[in-house]
Amino acid sequence: MHEVIDENVGRITSAELFETPLFKKLSKDLGKLDIKADPYINGEIRARATSWRYGDILYYPAFAKNGNKEKSLTGHTAVLSTTSNYVIEAAKTQNGDKVLHWNVSKLWSDAAHVQQYKVTSKLGTNATTTERKQAVDYGLAQVGEPYNLASTIWSTDEWYCSKLTNAQWDSVGYNLQSSNAYSINGIIVVQPMDITLDLNTRLVKEWGTTLPT
Repeated sequence: MHEVIDENVGRITSAELFETPLFKKLSKDLGKLDIKADPYINGEIRARATSWRYGDILYYPAFAKNGNKEKSLTGHTAVLSTTSNYVIEAAKTQNGDKVLHWNVSKLWSDAAHVQQYKVTSKLGTNATTTERKQAVDYGLAQVGEPYNLASTIWSTDEWYCSKLTNAQWDSVGYNLQSSNAYSINGIIVVQPMDITLDLNTRLVKEWGTTLPT
């Protein structure tokens, strides 16, 4: 299912399709399949994710409100840190427009439609503990660097949320860009939605307006 969707999403030429009811239903149904399949794909029936797991990705969709009651036109992503209840994210905030390592409640508290994704192989095998730690370490090394939505996708001195999330995981061999190649003013971008649809991510928990701890 992930392969079929990734192939067809790559043919989309307008970002407006991402906001249609049909596309939203497709994305939601895929997430439900991920949650049901996860215990079987990884070789054993076990409890679904209900808590903090560093390296996992938090996401809320386009036009959902964040903890500051602001609506994002693209959605937002952050990576769960090895520090309890801290996330790594590139964002525009009252504390500055930059990469931040801070408590998840700062921007995500009361955010709408929050989801948690893990990173896997294309066949669904979980990323290792070492890989998750290395992805976190890469993000920590960027803390304090400036936020810039117009930065090129592979530059390493300016960031926006999904660019940083993708770079953290690309540093250990998981490119989360999906098959899309949207451009803004001629600059190729990776959108938060691209990461959730990528072959290397799987939904593990729908948090709604609550957060993992």
